[in-house]
Amino acid sequence: MNLEKIIKYSGYLSSGLFMLIGFIVSFEVISRYIFNSPTIWVNEISRFLQIWATYLALTYSFHKNDFIRITVIYDRVGQSGKKILDFISMLFILFFSSFVVYYGWLIAYDSLKVGRTSSTILDVPSFLTELAIPLCFFLLVIRVSIEIVRKLGLLIK
Repeated sequence: MNLEKIIKYSGYLSSGLFMLIGFIVSFEVISRYIFNSPTIWVNEISRFLQIWATYLALTYSFHKNDFIRITVIYDRVGQSGKKILDFISMLFILFFSSFVVYYGWLIAYDSLKVGRTSSTILDVPSFLTELAIPLCFFLLVIRVSIEIVRKLGLLIK
């Protein structure tokens, strides 16, 4: 499976997780207010899913060029200026994401090593939540690196 498919499916998975969150939160509202029987799992599971869904959407957003831009300067420069600003942005994203991958992995690995769990009744291993950050930022690092190489290749031609 190539990277483009992984990115596409990470976006689909993210969308599906957000829809699932909507369903389970709706279930909680119905259980709590109509049947007077609240659940003990919806809050933690929806938070867990939201973390994964948000970080899975990172690479897909970059791939679709849907990141937020501050357009005060961007809209006032020409095409070559936009290309330069995009390239600078990619370098910042690569630099920041690399740090997040490194330190996120250290935190997630530490949680796995010591067996840290959530402080709720479900006692979910913290590693499962924390792994979303380095894994999804690693996908972003790969995608941004490919785009930087592609842009540099266009400059050389």
